[in-house]
Amino acid sequence: MRVRSLLTALCAVLASAGLLVVPLAAEAASAGTASVSAGCYRQAGDHWECVTPGAFCPAAAHGRNGTSQSGVSYRCVQDGSYWRWKPAGSSGGTTPKPTPKPTAKPTPKPSHQKCSQKYLPLPDPKCQPGTRNPAVTQKTIKSTICTPGYSRKVAPPASYAGALRLTQIAQYGYADRKPSHYKEDHLIPLSLGGSPKSAKNLWPQPVLAGKGRTPAAKDAVELTLWRAVCHGEVPLAKAQQAIAKNRRTAVRRLGL
Repeated sequence: MRVRSLLTALCAVLASAGLLVVPLAAEAASAGTASVSAGCYRQAGDHWECVTPGAFCPAAAHGRNGTSQSGVSYRCVQDGSYWRWKPAGSSGGTTPKPTPKPTAKPTPKPSHQKCSQKYLPLPDPKCQPGTRNPAVTQKTIKSTICTPGYSRKVAPPASYAGALRLTQIAQYGYADRKPSHYKEDHLIPLSLGGSPKSAKNLWPQPVLAGKGRTPAAKDAVELTLWRAVCHGEVPLAKAQQAIAKNRRTAVRRLGL
């Protein structure tokens, strides 16, 4: 009797310290299983000692290993709606969730033609009307376009121009999709204060044979207008308007 009293007192001390877990009778009854007496639970890190086989295990022991008084290994696994101590390696436990498959990225749709080729060798004015660089004005030409190296300084990176060229080749519906057959051209050139990156000022100019139809022919017009603007012969705005409208007639329209 004295030994039993001492054991009862010991269990009371362990219960007050949160080291003794006794399953509720109501839970056992609702599960439709026979009540199993819980043993003395002692937590040692992630491991639990002195577990009672088949007994309910506390929430802190879910998925953890334990050892009975006889030294047999057990694991706290889910059994229906409850968690119990079962022999280690048993089939009980939660079903692992399948690894979700990565969502496939949709294939980008090709750009549809939205610019007309009927204006060639000029761009479609609805797609590229030409845009100006606001930093370049009549008052700032001496420190911008008339300064050597200005165009190279503000030119967009080749990667940017190359990517835009591919997009615009599709937008113009060119049958020939080879990038080297086109020059990404500024309608209002950088040397006359054109916008460096605007898609409304850049277009894929075909490298075509024939007088007045090649990029080189436009380069000669740009040089003539640049000299006239920097020498004070033509206002900047008029030069920009003339080349944006039609670079083939720009020099004549300005009387140069």
